[in-house]
Formats: sequence, C-alpha cells, structure tokens
Amino acid sequence: MTRITLITLGLSITACASSPSTTPATSADYDDVAQTISSSTMTGSGGTGGTSSNLGAGDVIAIRDAVSLARGVLPFGFLRERDGDEHHFHGDRMGLGNAFTITCKDAAGAVQTACDKTTDSATVELKMTGSLMTPNFSASIDREGTWTITGLTTATATLDGSASFSLDTSIKSIFHQGVTSTLMFDNTAAYKAITVTTADREITGGAASFEVKAHRTVTGTANGSNDVDKSFDVHAELTFNADHTATLVLDDMHTFTIDLRTGRVSKM
Repeated sequence: MTRITLITLGLSITACASSPSTTPATSADYDDVAQTISSSTMTGSGGTGGTSSNLGAGDVIAIRDAVSLARGVLPFGFLRERDGDEHHFHGDRMGLGNAFTITCKDAAGAVQTACDKTTDSATVELKMTGSLMTPNFSASIDREGTWTITGLTTATATLDGSASFSLDTSIKSIFHQGVTSTLMFDNTAAYKAITVTTADREITGGAASFEVKAHRTVTGTANGSNDVDKSFDVHAELTFNADHTATLVLDDMHTFTIDLRTGRVSKM
C-alpha cells in the first residue's frame, strides 16, 4: 500500500519490512494506540465534542454510509455513478475522501441495476485516503477494505469483512499532559458480525480486531531522558455496544471505552 506523506502529527506506523526490531509495548504506547484507534473509529466534529455524525469521520461513519448507499440513500456530499452492475460513490468526510464500489442483490440473490429499499445484500469495496486533523490528532490515512452486508431488508443488517490501512499520525496525548507522539501505523483489520439498524444506521453490536505494527517517536523531553524511538506490535479487540460506545482491549490487558458519537476515549 502506498504511504501518504506524513503531515505534522504525533503518531505514525511503519511497514514491517522497514521497521527495526520490535520491543514490548509500554503503558504510554498502549495509550497512544488507543487514542489512534478511537480517532480512526469515530471522530466527531471538532475532534473532541462533535454531536453530528454527518460531520464525523472514521469506520463508524463509513459503515453508516455503506448501509445508506446499499439501500439507495445518497449521504450528503456524495456523488453517484454507475458502471455495469457496480455502483460507484464518492464523498468527503472531514478531509478524507471516501470511495465506495457497491454491488447490490435482492432477496433472491439477483444482481440489481440499482441499489434501493429492496436490496437485501451488498458487497462493498471501500477506499479512504486523505488527511484528518483535530485539536489532538492529525493523520494521513490510506486504507482499503471489502465488506459484505446482509439483512438490509430487515430491521438490523449485519456487516462482515476485512481492511488494511496505514496511518502517519501525530497526537497530543490526552492521557499524558504535554506529550506529543509521532506514530506510523500499518494495520490489518477484521470485522465480525457488526449489527446496524437499517432505520437510523446505529451500530448495536459486533466486533473488529486489529493487528497493529507501530513505530513511535517522542522527542523534546527534558534532557532527552524520556525520548522514544521504538517499534512494537499490538493486538486490539474492539467490541461495539448497544449504548453508542465501544470497548477496546489491547493485548488482553489494557481496556478503554470509546464514545461512538464523539470519538472520546477513556481508560478503564
């Protein structure tokens, strides 16, 4: 996957082939990974307090958009074009370009000429590229994935699939005052039985897992005694809850809660 140029951020993730030998993650490393995953999962307007999903970005918004498009609803700011049985859509989310290619099928499994309210299942190819900036988080993002959505004619649709993505990020830590980190992130993700209400597109359940390969740098600390330049791996499990939150567990040891309406993350 082509790396997008690093912008002024505090977090970035490097590819395996170019990473130095990995070392065990520290508590600060886990905090930065949690803040990065939360921001890429859901970023509200302004980064810390947005309330309108229409002004957000990240996985949650992309999943909602995919469900809308598969049901024939064009989200605000999106354009549509058709090529054979495939339907192409392009839109912008807080500076991130979102490109969807969708093939829709009816309940009998027949490919449809148009995605609409009779669509029962859909295959979605997603590409997301661009830069995302909030007060505490900045990132250049390059990602692509494939999702399958079923049950679109019922009250609750189910999404499964996979994705790979790289992030070059800079974060001002919300857990450690005055600390800014730069991370390079190469991730693979698996999405498992994520349930979405078709009426209002709220995520009510399911999970996503991430295999994170990260390189983290911290500079400018007092006398350089706490400067950091290291590579580490983290396994992350993200479980979606019915109360508009998600529970993030890193390496089965460190647990965080993410508010899916604002992107705020807190340590449990």
